[in-house]
Amino acid sequence: MTEKDNTMTVNRTVREWKVKHKSEYESFKRQIAAIGGGDLSLIERVMGLLDDCMPQNARDFYTYIFHYIMDPDSVKNDQTAFSQYDQLAAECIFHHALIKMDLATGQIEETQTAQPDCTIIRADDFEQTVTAMPQSMKCILNDLCTNLMTDGREGKITDDEHNALQNIGLLVAKTLYVYSLLFVPEYLERLYNRIAIDKDPLAYCIYFFVTFDHGLSRMADVFSQQMVGSHSSAFTSEMFRLCIRTFVGHSLSNRTETKEDWQQLANEMTNDDCWKEIMFTLRSCQSHGGQQKDCRSLDELLIGDKEKLKSLIKDYLNEHPGASRLAYLLYALRQTGHIESCNYITFHRALQQMVSKPLGGPDVPQRCYHELMANPKLLDSKGKKWQQAKQIVEHWTVRLSQSL
Repeated sequence: MTEKDNTMTVNRTVREWKVKHKSEYESFKRQIAAIGGGDLSLIERVMGLLDDCMPQNARDFYTYIFHYIMDPDSVKNDQTAFSQYDQLAAECIFHHALIKMDLATGQIEETQTAQPDCTIIRADDFEQTVTAMPQSMKCILNDLCTNLMTDGREGKITDDEHNALQNIGLLVAKTLYVYSLLFVPEYLERLYNRIAIDKDPLAYCIYFFVTFDHGLSRMADVFSQQMVGSHSSAFTSEMFRLCIRTFVGHSLSNRTETKEDWQQLANEMTNDDCWKEIMFTLRSCQSHGGQQKDCRSLDELLIGDKEKLKSLIKDYLNEHPGASRLAYLLYALRQTGHIESCNYITFHRALQQMVSKPLGGPDVPQRCYHELMANPKLLDSKGKKWQQAKQIVEHWTVRLSQSL
């Protein structure tokens, strides 16, 4: 099974879960909104989930690095549990080797070229990220580095000492970057188990929120409020900026948002700095072909007695087998308020999931539906096509209304 197949399976599972747990998901969204008011209880729960999913070898590695930073002599002879990655990491960090990471199989190995369906780890990518970092963030990190180096030390350090310590710091940061990526497959496997096996509600909510409910743009909006909060510091404000840039890039790569979505959000914000962050980031990002396909099921789209509505829809399909008649069905559902806002293609996919026989291509009914939505007065015209459409729409509008 490919990574794409795995993603489609997880997407379907999470959608089905959300249909059955609407109240739980609504509670999750209220907790998201509360973050803007300073309530960080949800953040604490998320951090707890991430900590639970951390592989033991990753935990050992981070402990080792922490001890090394605090007291290098205390770990010089330490034998750690993450040695399975040492050779790969060393080749990547010191000799610029490429590491291929297959997220579908969890396989990690050195490679000569980038390959499809695999994530490539390059130490050079980290250096490029540091180089491209905003000057304001570089200044903050320089101040933190200087404070760490001069803490408890008498006298001013020389420029050579400063450069040497900065190089050590860069090496440690690069090592953290490479090892952290090497731990990703095992980490994702644990997170997947929390969804597929443990049925963890928080994991389901986070996945649905980010993938299907514009979660990253919503979080960017929340962070924009924190950037100008009365308790915001230079460091936290800069971290929020970096998060917003990451959200924009990630959402475009995964097609959960479009550039137009982000532009609209930026224009609605009162924070000029946040507007700049979004607009400047969009200039350097590709849209990757727009949003993900909307693959909601009928259970997700229908409003009201879903089982009765699906029974009526099956009756309609039996009575009106022509493909163009599907446009009239969606129009009647819209007129009676029995369906969520969606485009015709989404409705067509949902119908096809419910029935076994092919419905035919969507082009003809989609064009008919767009014509009808743009000009409902077509139903009053004298053309034979629209007279038949009016009879069907009026008859089924009554039948659907009776299902309330």
